[in-house]
Amino acid sequence: MKKLILLLITIALSIGLMACNSSTQDSLEDSKSVVENHFIYQNEKNKDKLLTTLTNHYKQGNTDWELDNLGSIKIVNINEELNEGIRNNYLRNGRGSINNITSENLKVYKVDYEVKYKRDGIGPQDSGTYE
Repeated sequence: MKKLILLLITIALSIGLMACNSSTQDSLEDSKSVVENHFIYQNEKNKDKLLTTLTNHYKQGNTDWELDNLGSIKIVNINEELNEGIRNNYLRNGRGSINNITSENLKVYKVDYEVKYKRDGIGPQDSGTYE
């Protein structure tokens, strides 16, 4: 079950769904920083800071981030996702539909990242590059 939760969170992050509360340019840059910091804190194996990059829904529960098996993780590429279909799907069917998210305070990022684990085959994904 923990691996399934980790996989779902990883998928959500890998497609880069990220909401911010303001539409100012500074806030738009801040939303990108949240995504970047998520990977930085994960690489540092700093669970407390890692949790600051998540919504309350993902802070709850007993998610095992398996940081003890993580060798390293880094962003290869990060771009704003402009596909309205993805944005609308998140707003209508995803967590946005219950988090009071609107199109005005939603930023979506597509993140390519490289992850290396100390041991492959024990988590939801093995070492490699993912989108």
